[in-house]
Amino acid sequence: MFLSRNRRLAAASATVLALVAGSLVAADAALADSAPTAPTNPKTPATVSAVSLPTPQINGVVWTQTVVGNTVFVGGKFSTARPDGALPGRSTVKRSSILAYDIRTGALIAKFAPVLNGQVKTIVPSADKKRLYIGGDFTTVNGTTRNRIAAISPASGNVVSSFRASANKQVSAIGVYGSTVYAGGAFTTMDGRSRVKVAAVSSSTGALTSWAPKLKGGDVTSIAIAPRGTRVVLGGAFTSVNGSSTYGYGLASLVRTTGKTTRWAVDRVVRNAGANSAITSLTATSTGVIGTAFRFGTSGNFEGAFRADWSTGAVQWLETCRGDVYSAAVSGSVVYTAGHAHNCDSVGGFRETKPVTHRRALAFTLAATQKLNDRGSGPNAAFTGRPSPSLLNWYPELTPGTFTGKQQAAWSVAATSKYVLYGGEFTAVNGRPQQGLARFAAPASAAQSTGPVSNGAGFLPTVTSTVPGTATVSWKSNADPDNSTLTYQLYRDSLNDAPLYQVKADSSVWYRPRLSFTDTGLTPGATYSYRIRAIDPYGNAALGDRVSVTIASTAPPAYAASVLADKPTSFWRFGQASGSTVRDETGLAPLTVFGKPVPRAAGSSADRTTATQFTGATSTYAGTAEPSTTTAGAQTIEAWVKVPKGKGGTVVVFGDSIGRTSGATDRMLYVSSKGLPGFDLRSSTTGDLLGKRSIADGKWHQLALTATTKSAQLFVDGKVVASRTAAISLPSRWGYWRVAGDRSTIAKPYLTGTVDDVSLYPRALSSSRIAAHFTASKKAPASK
Repeated sequence: MFLSRNRRLAAASATVLALVAGSLVAADAALADSAPTAPTNPKTPATVSAVSLPTPQINGVVWTQTVVGNTVFVGGKFSTARPDGALPGRSTVKRSSILAYDIRTGALIAKFAPVLNGQVKTIVPSADKKRLYIGGDFTTVNGTTRNRIAAISPASGNVVSSFRASANKQVSAIGVYGSTVYAGGAFTTMDGRSRVKVAAVSSSTGALTSWAPKLKGGDVTSIAIAPRGTRVVLGGAFTSVNGSSTYGYGLASLVRTTGKTTRWAVDRVVRNAGANSAITSLTATSTGVIGTAFRFGTSGNFEGAFRADWSTGAVQWLETCRGDVYSAAVSGSVVYTAGHAHNCDSVGGFRETKPVTHRRALAFTLAATQKLNDRGSGPNAAFTGRPSPSLLNWYPELTPGTFTGKQQAAWSVAATSKYVLYGGEFTAVNGRPQQGLARFAAPASAAQSTGPVSNGAGFLPTVTSTVPGTATVSWKSNADPDNSTLTYQLYRDSLNDAPLYQVKADSSVWYRPRLSFTDTGLTPGATYSYRIRAIDPYGNAALGDRVSVTIASTAPPAYAASVLADKPTSFWRFGQASGSTVRDETGLAPLTVFGKPVPRAAGSSADRTTATQFTGATSTYAGTAEPSTTTAGAQTIEAWVKVPKGKGGTVVVFGDSIGRTSGATDRMLYVSSKGLPGFDLRSSTTGDLLGKRSIADGKWHQLALTATTKSAQLFVDGKVVASRTAAISLPSRWGYWRVAGDRSTIAKPYLTGTVDDVSLYPRALSSSRIAAHFTASKKAPASK
């Protein structure tokens, strides 16, 4: 019989289980995007859209971009440009490592086409916007000799004849203040006079000034000048400035008028210089400077981005994602970076994957919104507890190119209040061919057309029916590159009816919680179909294919019914006949079996199904296919286990890895080498429990643990065998539930024994409910 929609909703229940990509960590990811629910909150500012707008393309690499009015000036190493959508070699026009386009339309500006004989590394406008100062490796501009630094007209591209500075090697950074142009790079002379890596010249004539800091070591990559002109900040690979490596190792703050080194606090924190580490860019803002860095080897201590105060250099925040960062730009309250981050765990973001996933364009809050956690790796681990920005939900996909041979995508990012501009050697954006340049706009200016990424056969629910008249529908949430909050609509049988259930949930391309709904009042033996639609805030939708289920006609065993009545988040009965998957009766988190355990072993008296025998062999265990979050503040773990005399090992545990031994574990239920049941809690020694009587006797036993922030109890066969009343820390962590094996120092890592009917609950069940489960187990015959 079909119920009305309102009655169906009243008769049904829904749960959400966060199954997220991450480690054994506190769940602290920020999910702001292009349509945040609280855009004025510093932790959730609005980003631009992840949709790439029409933009010119180039046939090489872009190193630098600057915006003057409505014009974007682009420098790099390329010989042609072509329109958006044109394939390589088609509809090309000549451009000699520099071009300009309209930021509003993406149209190439035809009249700006200077001819240079070498690459352009930096472009900076004069204060009055009437000149562009360019630096690089060129020696001629429009046929006129200009050695690696020149001034040109932003309107025509003509050389400014009065500016005649000349460097003997590459100029890679330029800063302008008042009547002075500051240049940095690899040169050792400017205008034929000694100037190592940095120099200052007249902005009108290019004549060399007396400003001459003394640098040793590597090159200067970047220059930032304080808004009031009090200091010039240098970034690069140099190892000392004016004789000091204390305030001159990769970073240096200099008095603008004299070149004298001044103390600047961030110099003592970020230490990147030498052959394998450097500060890659500096971006001046009204309140401070944002720097980016790369590190390889031992000559540096930092990867990521930082923000420092102008007056003292005090660190306002550190962003310690692993992976090089090459450029940063600010738009509104968001900082955009270009690089190849592969692990943002330390800022509550995505974790390392195997194979490695590189994210080439990221967005962070301009404000410090949190503290760096203790999951930083390598040298970045030293920064735990320092202020940090939040990672935002903005993930355009840039495909790396081959032009430089460095397997990179984005090298440069620039921004205005409405647009964010990426440049590099990428060959596609969001899977669509687009070479070298990409333009993103604020939501008010861009069509929000990306939408949820999965559909059809890639967006299927899992539907199970264990209890007559009931179906449990679960699904992995969708992902949207620039919207974290999606609306999900569940349909039964027909899309013509109103949704059976609707819910909003957060996700990202790396954080995809599973959602669940229990549909009741169904006809036993009848077949129903279900499908899911995901919708972003702009109405873009993705529809999954149908999945059918036949509703159970026979009641489950008394034990299973008792467990399901307490609404577990997972219930694994281990009754699989073969294969490597253990079904979760809730539909949320099936287990993957690793190694070679023995299925179809005789089951416990709790169930009519078989069990799985584990041999104690290394890496023989079962674990959730996707990571999950533990419940903060409370937990119940229940399992049936049969352990031979003299054996034991891990029964159930939460670890930070799957497919290999975890680096850290928590909430471990185990049987010691002496056969004693126990529980180990990583975060609190006061939560550890150990029974006094061996259960390694070759018989089935119910083993259960209940814990809250105030107490913990360990049960065997429905009775308390150990307890403790004390403050217990039970934070929410990210990781994987594992059965029969993981890292352990208090028991054998891998269990020798047989496991059946494992269940998890997001709260502490009462002693009477644990006892009731055990009593119910006596009402079903053991499996044969």
